[in-house]
Amino acid sequence: MHHTLPSGEEQSARHLLNLPKVDLHIHQEVSPRLDRVLAAREGRLPYDWMTWATRLMHDFPPGIPRLRQLASVFPADPGLDALPDNFIARLEDLLEEAAMQGAILVEVRFGGETMLLPDYLDLFQEAERRVQIRYPHLHAEAIAVLLLNRYEPERLEQIVQACLSQAAHGLRGLDFLYEPYHEEAEWEMARSIAQRAIDVGLGITIHAGEFSAANLAAVATLPGVSRIGHAVFATSDQYLLDLLRARQITVECCLSCNVILGAVPSLQDHPIRRLVAQGIPVVLGTDDPVQLSTNIGQEYRLAHALGFSQQELTEITRHALSVAFTTPERRCHLLTLLETSLSSHQFHER
Repeated sequence: MHHTLPSGEEQSARHLLNLPKVDLHIHQEVSPRLDRVLAAREGRLPYDWMTWATRLMHDFPPGIPRLRQLASVFPADPGLDALPDNFIARLEDLLEEAAMQGAILVEVRFGGETMLLPDYLDLFQEAERRVQIRYPHLHAEAIAVLLLNRYEPERLEQIVQACLSQAAHGLRGLDFLYEPYHEEAEWEMARSIAQRAIDVGLGITIHAGEFSAANLAAVATLPGVSRIGHAVFATSDQYLLDLLRARQITVECCLSCNVILGAVPSLQDHPIRRLVAQGIPVVLGTDDPVQLSTNIGQEYRLAHALGFSQQELTEITRHALSVAFTTPERRCHLLTLLETSLSSHQFHER
């Protein structure tokens, strides 16, 4: 049944759609994205992720048991991603989805061993170019996810060296992740890698604090760390809140993800507003939007439902641009684009 919003809500929805957005926490989701592309080519429906997410919340306890189910379903053969046309097409799908929701910058996180592919950055930039033909406002940057304890030391070093060399060719940052990352980890190796990364100009963000407070204090003091992904458990300890505020570390909030995976009991229980009240800057992200049936527009709407005004959401976008892993030239261009867009759409509260 079609639901007609009251005129004020319709106007607010239009303003939110037009509001420039930034997604600083999104994973590439190889098989789910590829399935969407292949389904469109083959004239079939893609995998039903909404039903999957509903079943996930019903059948698995919140927290790590649900997290382990991410990337456990492969509706498309990941081997097909070796074809450059497929690689470009799934990234094009990711970027176009964000652009349609008003995104002006998306940081895409590449994991696994993607960083060892010799041409993945070229293919990523080609996907960006194709989307910019239809959505000139869209810009994208590449981030590498380092699963620090998944590989033997020699293999990890090979991946690290690849990332360091790619800093000159368009890689903008590293995201550190330990598995299982709700338990205390040893961060000395990460400290060394982080120092090498910032020496070549890479930004540093870290997955931490989604399902426990473990590691938050440790990662907040690593070299170059300016952002932490999730960090919802920072609100469990005033010391952690004080530490994040003192170091002005930005929290990448992924509202849908945190609710579906059970990091928080409900949207209303999400600590994003408490983080802001404590002087801790936040940005928004979609995390795994295909599997979680969301997009960056939806994340901004959820934040709005939590009481963030359009002006506050604009400030979140502006801050996201200030902490994004990008070049000074692109940052300046995007900040100008934001101000121009805001002026032309005359964003204000209704």
